[in-house]
Amino acid sequence: MRVRFAPSPTGFLHVGNARTAVINYLIAKKNNAAMILRIEDTDRERSSAESERSIIRDLAWLGIEWDEGPDRGGGSGPYRQSERLDIYRSYTDRLLGENKAYHCYCTREELEQMKKGSGDGPEAYEYNGRCRFLTEGQKNEFEREGRSPTVRFMIPDNQTLIVRDLIKGDVEFNTSNIGGDFIIVRSDGMPVFNYIVIIDDALMGISHVIRGDDHLSNTPKQILIARSLGLPEPEYAHHTLILGPDRSKLSKRHGITSVETYRSQGYLPEALFNYLAMLGWAAGGGEEILDCGSIIGQIELSKLSKSSPVFDFQKLQWMNGEYIRNYALDKITERFIPHIEKAGYDLAPVDRKHLENIVSVLRRYCGLLSDIGGLIGIFLDEVYIPDEEADSMLRSDEGIKVVTATYDLIQGEINEGSFLSELPAQLKEKTSLKGRSLFMPLRAMLTGRLKGPEIDQALPLIGFSRCKKRIEYCHERYGA
Repeated sequence: MRVRFAPSPTGFLHVGNARTAVINYLIAKKNNAAMILRIEDTDRERSSAESERSIIRDLAWLGIEWDEGPDRGGGSGPYRQSERLDIYRSYTDRLLGENKAYHCYCTREELEQMKKGSGDGPEAYEYNGRCRFLTEGQKNEFEREGRSPTVRFMIPDNQTLIVRDLIKGDVEFNTSNIGGDFIIVRSDGMPVFNYIVIIDDALMGISHVIRGDDHLSNTPKQILIARSLGLPEPEYAHHTLILGPDRSKLSKRHGITSVETYRSQGYLPEALFNYLAMLGWAAGGGEEILDCGSIIGQIELSKLSKSSPVFDFQKLQWMNGEYIRNYALDKITERFIPHIEKAGYDLAPVDRKHLENIVSVLRRYCGLLSDIGGLIGIFLDEVYIPDEEADSMLRSDEGIKVVTATYDLIQGEINEGSFLSELPAQLKEKTSLKGRSLFMPLRAMLTGRLKGPEIDQALPLIGFSRCKKRIEYCHERYGA
């Protein structure tokens, strides 16, 4: 078995395409097969080297490994279609020489008129083959007019084609209903996807083409090309596409669709990989958090759902939080550091062990790595300005009472040595408050919020010096 992932470098790596890469990778690993990365960059106007680098970077971040590709070579290269033009040209010459393809001189304007005149709308339009049987004189006349021809593949009439799909089962097409003779080489000499993809798959020894079912309608055209050239046909598996919550095709209006953005916002690659693998597939035991090895052990193409999965952004964030909470502490600390620094904190003076202790407390409140930027100030800011809820609590009668009593205590009985052990008990005695009435104002004063780490966990990590400054700040702002 050999599989491939073949993105077009015309933008970011969409999560839908990333899911295709994940499925190919898992199936390859399950079958001890090779996975090839091929860059389909014949769209000269939209393709870019930066997009290719971005796609490769995102795939590697997800943990997807390929055996051959533009970044590592292999025996079936080149792996960029733009570097294989001589190969395609030889096949085009062969098709033209065998009268299986022909030059078409129709202009864009003429084709648009044909579409308008078809009566059934642009979607139902089929090219009428008007250039199939041009004489040499007619061709010469068109060329004297300055027309640059395209090359069209000649579709045989009224043939039944059956795509034996490993996910969908047998899908039947008739050649009379697939759009007519289609362009395989543009007027600028650049070959098109539906033509060269099957050539590349054959020459690279691809045995299984696993891709989204938006490509299913292209498959009969690719099969016809293969048969005309005597090329081997791969087995096909077309998985369903991801939908948004409104059950339309997933797009930017639904939320994040770029792998790069998920990475920058603080999703873990293991979590996104896990989630994409589970879209349209379920483990036998119903588990949702599975490592790559466990998924490989269970996944089968035939078990992929025939119904389109809905992308659940909340579930992905829940899954990401689960991974954050269960990561090795030293490794998750490393993952958090760029997000802490991005929030404006200099970690150079912070002892690594102290930082890990802070992370061990805060990670349970983080659905994303970036969430720590709004929490880390509890432990690193000298004075932490209370948020709206905490401010309201501190302005209440109980809040003012706790602020005043705490300030009095640190001016006298409570010092650095007794702060942790004696503060709660002495506050209770001094204010006659207990439970939430005591600890919520205390939390608001020392952490600036009503939710978050428990006081007994937070105080040792905040430290006496910072606590004292915050108490003094709150006394000045809220004290009686």
